[in-house]
Amino acid sequence: MDPVAKRKWPRSGLETTVMGFGAAPIGNIFRPISEEDSAALIKAAWDAGVRYFDTSPMYGHGLSEARCGQGLRWYPRDQYVLSTKVGRILKPRKRAGINFAPWVDGLPFEPVFDYSYDGTMRSIEDSLQRLALEHIDIALIHDIDVFTHGERQPEMFEAAMPGASKALLKRRDEGVVKAVGLGVNEWCSP
Repeated sequence: MDPVAKRKWPRSGLETTVMGFGAAPIGNIFRPISEEDSAALIKAAWDAGVRYFDTSPMYGHGLSEARCGQGLRWYPRDQYVLSTKVGRILKPRKRAGINFAPWVDGLPFEPVFDYSYDGTMRSIEDSLQRLALEHIDIALIHDIDVFTHGERQPEMFEAAMPGASKALLKRRDEGVVKAVGLGVNEWCSP
């Protein structure tokens, strides 16, 4: 397999490299990473030919999105695909009151689950600001799974369908998002 070979997504027409850059580590998962190392990781991925970058507001409580935006800022926007996620709103909090685990030294926000229409619209706007972008290529409804919600998963999924999915389809129709989907920790087959 050639990790930088490109594949086209049938519905959206987006073209991504087979291998992507998962940006959870630059959100300081498990240990801190310096700003310089974060920038170097993004540059190394770019120099290796990677053109798909995946982040989330959850990763470092917004830190990963901020670092992705900074690291990709001066690369041609039409030459890479960026995905992020919805399903959590970041609320400002004092650092002393935030449980960052498993993140280390994240941004001073507390993630709160919100799969509502309004919460999703806000989440997209907040992500655009952290990323300093005018559009998001792929927006995924994040962690709407049993792994994350346990017995509450059916209830959370039912809330997300008229809320988050409807909002993402509207943002797609407006051109703010190009493709939508789910980002979950498990899948099942019939």
